[in-house]
Amino acid sequence: MSRSNFYRKIKGLFGVSPNEYVKRYRLKRAASIIARNECRISDVYVKVGFNSASYFTKCFKKYFGVLPKDYAASVNSSKTNLTEDQE
Repeated sequence: MSRSNFYRKIKGLFGVSPNEYVKRYRLKRAASIIARNECRISDVYVKVGFNSASYFTKCFKKYFGVLPKDYAASVNSSKTNLTEDQE
């Protein structure tokens, strides 16, 4: 399959370029790692394949609308609220 056919196929299936599709997958994976509190936020960007913390933060904010640290805080506060409600 040629590069241009691959591009058209991915664009047709998912509505975004292959590059954007991979970036979104990495960002969703990062959000999952942050939500499970597996490691520090400063280590997450490397774990999901970003080379720069500032670029990761910029992409994360653009996709989710909040900074990674704010996302972590909101996930942790909602977990706390769920735990308190169950008691």
